[in-house]
Amino acid sequence: MTAPVVNCLTRRWPGVRLTVRSAAPLAKLREHFSGDFDHVSLASDIGMAMHDALTVDEVRSYSYYAELHATWDHRVADAARHLEALEPDAVLANVPYLTLAAAAQAGIPAAALCCLHWGDIFEHYLHGQPGAGTIRRQIRDAYASARAFVCPEPRMPMADLPNLHPVAPIGRRGVPRKPELLAALEAPPDTRVALLSLGGFGFDLDVSRWPRLPGWRIVAGMGLRGQHPDVIPLDALPLPYIDVFASVDAVITKLGYGTVAEAGINGVPVLYVRRDGWPEEPYLAHWLESRGRVAVLDGSALAEGRFVPDLQALVARTAPPAVEPAGADQAAVIVAGLLGASSAAPGTRPAPVAGA
Repeated sequence: MTAPVVNCLTRRWPGVRLTVRSAAPLAKLREHFSGDFDHVSLASDIGMAMHDALTVDEVRSYSYYAELHATWDHRVADAARHLEALEPDAVLANVPYLTLAAAAQAGIPAAALCCLHWGDIFEHYLHGQPGAGTIRRQIRDAYASARAFVCPEPRMPMADLPNLHPVAPIGRRGVPRKPELLAALEAPPDTRVALLSLGGFGFDLDVSRWPRLPGWRIVAGMGLRGQHPDVIPLDALPLPYIDVFASVDAVITKLGYGTVAEAGINGVPVLYVRRDGWPEEPYLAHWLESRGRVAVLDGSALAEGRFVPDLQALVARTAPPAVEPAGADQAAVIVAGLLGASSAAPGTRPAPVAGA
């Protein structure tokens, strides 16, 4: 979500200097952020600790939040000093609230960017824990301190924030290259292909238990146990991820913003496994239901490889119009306003902006 916004910003105002503060590997960041940037390897929050791709670890999550907020004022002051050392003109945070609280204390203009905020997620899972009310209030106040909270469609309501700036969906549009994809898979021309990806957390899925998948190949964008003649690792393909995404006939996934938005943008049907009560899921599902082709897949059917009939029924539905990913440019204009660049000619204001 962040990279398309920053890429729009630096394309329209090429004098902007960028620092990306993230614990993600530098090579992965370079895949998404165009142009030059400085990199600070630092994780500003964990969101929620997870047992696996579908299940929140409530015990570890609460331990993290309780420790952070036990010395909240000290943590904010320390984070403010780190931000000041970077000397940014603006901060764009997706979506660590400690960074936003620190920017407010340091007097640095800041914007949040996300389809949710961690206060709502914390409240959903951990509202009954000791000190939960104080923690939730401090999280909310940190988000409210931002000059703008840019929230792309589809999103959670976040009705308690006074600074919301709704924008259109944010995501990449790939180049459909189905013939090249089938050639790389050594598959017949009438073969259908699904991308399997359950996000950035582990999920114990043994594909050696699956039966053959007649008429289908599965491109696995995640680690799996075992091997299967119809399952091919994404890393083995010579195509960029987003072009693979735009070329497949369906995606098998959990509902997360990036996959949902890019499914709508690229017109890809979605077969999804429900998450463990994740409160964002109903909003993502509703958006897909009104703008795309979507169906629920039972977790046991995925584990046992019994999903070809679900895929066949899904792809048989009429394809809706693709969604326009206008949100990145809309968000970039808001961030440019923090830099004082919204009314300036492109390239007239060289200024650092820190992304955290």
